Amino acid sequence: MIITVHPHVNITPRLVPIGYHVNTRTLSLQSRKTTRKQDKTKEYRHSMLSLALFTGILLVSTASMGNSPAPLPVSSICVEVETRQILMEQNADILRPPASMLKMMQMLLVEEGMQSGKWNYEQIITVSSRSQGMGGTQAYLEKGESYTLEQLMKAIAVISANDASVAVAEGLWGSVENCLAAMNTRAAELGMRNTRFYSVNGLPPSDKVSFDQTTAREMAILALKVLEYPKILTWTSLREYALRPTDKPKENTNKLLKDVPGCDGLKTGYIMAAGFCLTATAKQNDIRLVAVVMGSDKKGRFTHTKSLLEQGFQMITRVTPVEAKKPIGEPVPVEDSMDEKVRLLARDPIEAIVKTKDIPGLTLRITAPATLKAPVEAGTEIGVVRLMNKDKELGKSALLADRSVEKKRLTDYGFGCMGRKE
Repeated sequence: MIITVHPHVNITPRLVPIGYHVNTRTLSLQSRKTTRKQDKTKEYRHSMLSLALFTGILLVSTASMGNSPAPLPVSSICVEVETRQILMEQNADILRPPASMLKMMQMLLVEEGMQSGKWNYEQIITVSSRSQGMGGTQAYLEKGESYTLEQLMKAIAVISANDASVAVAEGLWGSVENCLAAMNTRAAELGMRNTRFYSVNGLPPSDKVSFDQTTAREMAILALKVLEYPKILTWTSLREYALRPTDKPKENTNKLLKDVPGCDGLKTGYIMAAGFCLTATAKQNDIRLVAVVMGSDKKGRFTHTKSLLEQGFQMITRVTPVEAKKPIGEPVPVEDSMDEKVRLLARDPIEAIVKTKDIPGLTLRITAPATLKAPVEAGTEIGVVRLMNKDKELGKSALLADRSVEKKRLTDYGFGCMGRKE
């Protein structure tokens, strides 16, 4: 038996902006490899470095340009978190510096270490001479000052404090180099094959060569993993933060916290070689999205990311066509009974996140016997119902008998003309 699903969903479709590539794939924890394209036009003033050889994907080297903006198109991607459906993407595999967005990896490692008992958030970290005066956005740490790990993590997440990133690296891993090794190892474990970290805070390298490298797709992979830890969102969702009681609170660098409903993270980034970058997440109507924009301008990273999130929420919805303990389909006759029938009850609810355009094609496929033989006990599993989008199963539930039916007995019959007890 097949039943067409008609969820009651109020949807106002919105057009996808020109230039976006609407996608129906899912984001795997194994990042896609792309082929390297040779630059034969020589339109760039600087040559590509040998780093391109190990990345194996499109690269216009920012290293050889010093701090000049990379002449690359903006990269972007938008992903639904639960199903990992890629809703939109554009230039998502171009290799480029992530700037401070790489601090998401340090947040992830710190929280994973806390969960495994390596450290706790009340642990005291003392500032070293290397930590102070890192440049860029900072908390202006001074050598000899001491803070809890959580204080420094909030400074990293909210005000993107470069000095705090170094202090945490030294305090937990013993050195920046050890922290970097852990970051790169974890990136490899997550399938971020084209990512390489050379700093713990995303600042441009002093040698103007060793720039951190990643892609928008791989920043989305990292964000999906970060979102498995709600603790991190308690930092990234703070609108402002003051490290010291005497400090004036600094506003969160992520302006979408107040511009997009449900936005609670994640991380901004900027250096001249990277352009303005943002990885953002928002939750609306029990659906969470991640959007990444890299290589934009100061205003564009927010407007572009906001547009991705708004478009994404219009493209998908959550449907619940089957509720637990509610009858599904037609009752099933029970043989050897007093002409009785049982109704089919779903044991579990079925819900799924689907594209709004796919709703008219959703069906419920019921597999159950045409008849049952008495006796039947209430709660007996007698079939299954599946939510289908064409040939793809989106969810299923066992079907149970709604009541008990006894086998007929001789005394149940009288001698009426119908042969049944009156």
